[in-house]
Amino acid sequence: MLHTIYTSPYTTTSLSQCFRYAQKTSEILLVEDAVIAAVESGYWCSYLITSGYRVYVLIEDVKARGLNNEIASEFALIDINGFIDLTERHVTQMKW
Repeated sequence: MLHTIYTSPYTTTSLSQCFRYAQKTSEILLVEDAVIAAVESGYWCSYLITSGYRVYVLIEDVKARGLNNEIASEFALIDINGFIDLTERHVTQMKW
């Protein structure tokens, strides 16, 4: 299952709720304000890294927020084409 997170984990519970429902084979995509969770020095970054999930971060949203050099290298930066590939690969998806 693909879990797409849209909101900042510092202002909503979307990411923490996602962790409750995600299975070991789930993948997580951070878009819009959720990309802040992947900032290397942040609380959520270390939590995501140790979670065991494959995490993707939409590069267009990273650039739009001026976070180009702050995203941890453990996450896969993808463009809009990568976003489309992920959605095509996952039959089931959850939007948070």
